[in-house]
Amino acid sequence: MGNYVALSELKSALGITSSSDDAFLNLAIDSSEEAIDDLCGRVFTAAGSASARTYRAQPYVAVTDDISTTTGLVIKTDTNGDGTYDTTWTASDYQLEPLNALVKGRGVNTIRAVGSETFPVYGDGQTGVEVTAKWGWPSVPNAIKQAALMLSSRLYGRKASPMGVIGVGDFGPVRISRSDPDVAMLLVDYRRPPIA
Repeated sequence: MGNYVALSELKSALGITSSSDDAFLNLAIDSSEEAIDDLCGRVFTAAGSASARTYRAQPYVAVTDDISTTTGLVIKTDTNGDGTYDTTWTASDYQLEPLNALVKGRGVNTIRAVGSETFPVYGDGQTGVEVTAKWGWPSVPNAIKQAALMLSSRLYGRKASPMGVIGVGDFGPVRISRSDPDVAMLLVDYRRPPIA
């Protein structure tokens, strides 16, 4: 992957100049980025092209995956409940939220119906909204880059610490802690709240 931290950045941070461990380093980078995406419930890169996804909505709110830009954004609704998204909304029919998120370099993930428009809601759980968008975030936040670098370094170092033991001290084995509070602190504002 290497979407959040490059191999060269990790090698520089660890003071590694040879390429003999590149496979382990790349594995650490890929694993850390997957872990961050899973923990946060989102990805922090922007898709190169728009694609369509469907959602259930409440009458005035549709919660979606993160949208990285309004370029290529198309919102359609299935007004008859027949699986055909036949009504295309104009920009004046909705508001993207969180407000000003795109200006701040963050993704938006909520579409609020405004004016006389409402989203169709079907009792059988059928999806009523189709959103075509470039998914993800406009750019990778610095906190995500730093967390990926720290976690990649930690995971790479684990190859020398089987069973989590990094050495033996005066009082016995010295173990690696189960979690890194600095990584957790960097990610806390980027975790997507679970939807009930």
